[in-house]
Amino acid sequence: MFRRLAWSLPVLIVAGSLAVSVYDPLGLRTRMADVSFDLIQQFEPRPAGHPEAIYIDIDAQTAERVGAWPWPRPRLAQLIEAVHGAGASVVILDETLETPDPTSPGQVLALWPPFPADADVGAVTDALRALPDHDMALAMSLRRGPTVLSITPGKGEAHKPRNTGWALTAVGGDPYAHLPAFTEWTGNLSALDRAAASIGVHLPSQARTDMVRHLPLFANLGGDLIPASALEALRLKEGASAYEMRLRTAPTKYDITNLGGISSIAVAGKTIPTLQDGSFPLYFRMEREGASVPAWRFLEDGANALDLSGRIAVIGVSKNGIDKFHTTPIGPLPSGAIITEALDQIITGTMLTRPDWGQGAEMLLIGGGSLLILLIVLGSRRYPWPILFTLLLTGGAAYGTWYAFTDQMWILNPVQPIVTLLAVYIVSAMLNRLRIDAETRFIENQFTHRLPKSKLNKLIAQPRRIPHKGTGVEVTSMVGGLRGFNIIADRYLADPEAYADILNRFFTPATKLVHERGGMIERYMGETVHAVWNTPFPVTDHVARACDAALRMTEQLDALNDFLLEDASRLNMSYVPLSVSIGIDSGEAIAGNLGADHNFDYGISGEPVTFANYLQRHARHYGPAIIVGEGAQRILGDRYALLEVDLIATPRHPNGSRAFALLGDSIVRASPKFRALQEAHQALFEAYRHQRWAEARAVIAQARKLNGAIETLYDLYEQRIAHFEANPPGLAWNGVWYAGRI
Repeated sequence: MFRRLAWSLPVLIVAGSLAVSVYDPLGLRTRMADVSFDLIQQFEPRPAGHPEAIYIDIDAQTAERVGAWPWPRPRLAQLIEAVHGAGASVVILDETLETPDPTSPGQVLALWPPFPADADVGAVTDALRALPDHDMALAMSLRRGPTVLSITPGKGEAHKPRNTGWALTAVGGDPYAHLPAFTEWTGNLSALDRAAASIGVHLPSQARTDMVRHLPLFANLGGDLIPASALEALRLKEGASAYEMRLRTAPTKYDITNLGGISSIAVAGKTIPTLQDGSFPLYFRMEREGASVPAWRFLEDGANALDLSGRIAVIGVSKNGIDKFHTTPIGPLPSGAIITEALDQIITGTMLTRPDWGQGAEMLLIGGGSLLILLIVLGSRRYPWPILFTLLLTGGAAYGTWYAFTDQMWILNPVQPIVTLLAVYIVSAMLNRLRIDAETRFIENQFTHRLPKSKLNKLIAQPRRIPHKGTGVEVTSMVGGLRGFNIIADRYLADPEAYADILNRFFTPATKLVHERGGMIERYMGETVHAVWNTPFPVTDHVARACDAALRMTEQLDALNDFLLEDASRLNMSYVPLSVSIGIDSGEAIAGNLGADHNFDYGISGEPVTFANYLQRHARHYGPAIIVGEGAQRILGDRYALLEVDLIATPRHPNGSRAFALLGDSIVRASPKFRALQEAHQALFEAYRHQRWAEARAVIAQARKLNGAIETLYDLYEQRIAHFEANPPGLAWNGVWYAGRI
């Protein structure tokens, strides 16, 4: 379950992130892109240099020296003329003058209180009306040099803006589908509009807390496309008369990374890259020394205040404090200062671009990086590689974005990929940890008493060694049990602790022998122990290891019998020594989690297991302690003293499978006593399988006289001979003893 969740939940996260990349619901992608955009500008602002555009600031100091804002229009005209006189190629007035000057002679009467009815004020009013109109004075100043007036989109009473003689060519699409559209805007007095060289839009009306990151270069004002004041100033400076707007090809259903929109705007030989809505990405300077000048200097010193030759000047107001400031990545700035930043970027060629492949690269990082993290997380357990890889990948994305911004001036969005990759890692790592803990608990529950500590830890680190389903594997199975235990068991039924103590005195050394030789305890059942070799870990020469463990098990039984002798004397009871019966066989078996879906149990099932169990149960009929099946004998070859004792037929093996008594190791096999016994058994089975019953009896009689004779086995065969003499097996009989289904 945890493995499925570890795949499905991260896949859902990635799918959601890719959907955000394409559709940008609730502006999530844009917000994350803005985070990286702001951080980079704060840590790596644009280097300060010789400003190509100057901001003339009507600031608090100017208001103290010259007079509070708003000024009479002649004073503003004086400032504009002084700036032109200082050599400015174009002046932008970053204030909208939508109402007449209330200090103008024609308007001032409306501000005075009513005169007494009998007062003679005709001469006064006539004199005031004869004075020059302030707005007309400003209009005359506007005509003395190229000046751009501003329109504020987003509020006010809309009226049709004046076209100032420029042309626009759109290549590749319809700009109306992408440019910001406004139904309300604030313009200037018509007399001022006619006097100015041009008009343009400045920053749209917005909340003070809205971050300004881009400057719209064109706006749709009620169906009329109007350029930004900065763009118009640049056009006037260079003497150009036309704009060219290029748009990206409309996206297709096969290209989800192509968002369409405006790619660039060209004017006066400069191509300005834009975002899809035609806005220009701003790259701010932190140090603005020399880029801003207080307006009072031009009012007091005139044209000598500063040399503005060839530069564009922007006149704006910051006197009214926070109401005139906009939030930017580097802090609050008045709108005029923001326009000078844009102009300086364009003129110096320091322009940020959003590459066409940026969206696809970010989506590829999200998809490909998440897949790699998933594979590494799910392929590891308690190693630090997944978190190191995730940190390397996210760190690389952050550094790559930083390098692309500072070296290539590319705008990329690493925040969304980084957030997605971290989310994928956290979710997959948590689920993988739950999966690992569940696997560890299962392994500990299943194998704590089956394997030695070193093998258990190795299995916890390599849980795939335990197949979730059955798998075929060659194993050696050994079943060992106490022979004659039922005789003494009745003595201890009233004392369960003593009963268990006797079994534990047998199981403890037996388990140690199995573990020391690379085997696994499969289970304890009654007075028998079931062990298996070559699973879950492969073991070289596993048959020999099982045989060696069995031989040592018969030797260690002496300690248990010594205890029983002492206990029998204490209880004044007869002493009944115990021996062991051990069955061993090798072959293909099924290993895996066997049992109910909710209660798996690791186990081994197959013919070598059942045949070893059969040999253990019938070992007492043969006599020797250890009986080995033919599967194990074929692998052992001539390395151990194996003496054939039977040919056992089952429904699966109707022709029989041989069984051998394990009497010792290679030293025993090389002894003359064993060779004599082996020759006697060969003669016995030769006569027995050819139904020469008298000859077989004679061989048995001779074998009983040999050193190491197996009396129980010979008794068994004398009984079988008597049975077959009374019930002849037939000519096709090959000497098998039918055991039935085992």
